[in-house]
Amino acid sequence: MSLASTAPGLLSQTAGYKRAAEIFGEAGTVGAYLRFEAALAEAEGGIGVIPCEAVAPILAVCRRERIDFDLLRTGSAMVGYPIVPLVSMLAELVGEHGRWVHYGATTQDVMDTAQVLQLRAALAGVLADLPRVERPLADLCDTYRRTPMAGRSKLQHGVPVPFGYKAAVWLDQIMRARAGLTRALDEASMVQFGGAVGTLASLRGTGMEVRRRLAKGLALAEPSISWHVSRDRMTALSASIATLLAALAKMAGDIAHLMSTEIGELREPAAKGRGSSSTMPQKRNPVICEAILEAARDVRHAPTVLLEAMLQEQERGIGHGYRERRVLCDAVQHLAGAVSLADELLAGLEVNEARMRSNLEMTKGLIHSEAVMIHLSDSFGRIKAHHLLHEISHRVGETGIDLGAAIEDATGMPLPRYVLDARIQIEAPQDMIDMVLEDFSREIENAGRVETIRQREIPT
Repeated sequence: MSLASTAPGLLSQTAGYKRAAEIFGEAGTVGAYLRFEAALAEAEGGIGVIPCEAVAPILAVCRRERIDFDLLRTGSAMVGYPIVPLVSMLAELVGEHGRWVHYGATTQDVMDTAQVLQLRAALAGVLADLPRVERPLADLCDTYRRTPMAGRSKLQHGVPVPFGYKAAVWLDQIMRARAGLTRALDEASMVQFGGAVGTLASLRGTGMEVRRRLAKGLALAEPSISWHVSRDRMTALSASIATLLAALAKMAGDIAHLMSTEIGELREPAAKGRGSSSTMPQKRNPVICEAILEAARDVRHAPTVLLEAMLQEQERGIGHGYRERRVLCDAVQHLAGAVSLADELLAGLEVNEARMRSNLEMTKGLIHSEAVMIHLSDSFGRIKAHHLLHEISHRVGETGIDLGAAIEDATGMPLPRYVLDARIQIEAPQDMIDMVLEDFSREIENAGRVETIRQREIPT
């Protein structure tokens, strides 16, 4: 793990973060540029825009091992962008057909399309990993659907809920956020090819056919119009990334709170040394939850930056390109790492049912106040029953007397046992848990069908 102050800590050690970092690293980025240049040559050679005999030599040099990275770094620092020195290098390597490299394209065509290719690759990994988060959540929903625990409102005991219901709330939001990310990624998966200011004028009537072939060669969609200064798709994608991270962080925050010493209902997976303190040897800190929470907080500014990048001047903007790319790549890396951590968290999550039961009983029945109020409403009306329970609750809190005894003292009416039975109260949300699990089952089936289709359509 990097010890630098700028390192993202535990997050950077996850498989997801490392995989995304490799995709967005130097080799992955230049590789995406080369994919564009190779696909462009094939598209143009296929319809005679460039000589067909130029295609094979261009393809032969569009390989990372042919690139002098030191020279490319030097040239990029001089020009301000890497594409001009890269194209010059490729042209020199190609030889007599070098003038046909990058024909009719502009720097932003290459960098935007490469960005899309990288985002697709990195987020495909995230989407492939997410079932390892959703499946254990679905298992928690079903396994603990009738395990009562304290439902908390403003961090105070509210009414009993099943732990399976809490897990279903987490699962439902994560599934919807994942679906939103999938839609946003599909909408952003557009080729960029417009030339100088997007009009394709330099290709004298063949530009649209080249663009169509280029999109097909890269397994990307073709936009209606060049999107050099239309960044709404990237903005929507950044928002969906931040939303999914926030959904994971909601779950992590709940688990961290339930790990507190006073509550002790859940615990992160045990691992030697994990979450230890330098001065308090008894501690087992919620470090996985903490890393997920920090990832979400680090990325929540991304949609703001991308919204700013939409305010571009005329047909080509200034001062947005690198900022947009940097923020998007960082956001995806954080999301990929957080998904890996969520997988680890849920795979070994420790559930303490005994502690859940004892916490239910710690308020001497006050957690059943809503059920008691509804019961007393039949005799006193809801408003009077509410006032009565409010006063009795203060007495229970001050004296420690049991709520049932306090009610009988105040009203002369003994409470039926079922009113104070958490098992009866947690029956109400069972239908909602079923609905979330049904949604999960449909999503798994749909995901399998979509993946099969994509495997058929997307060339390797």
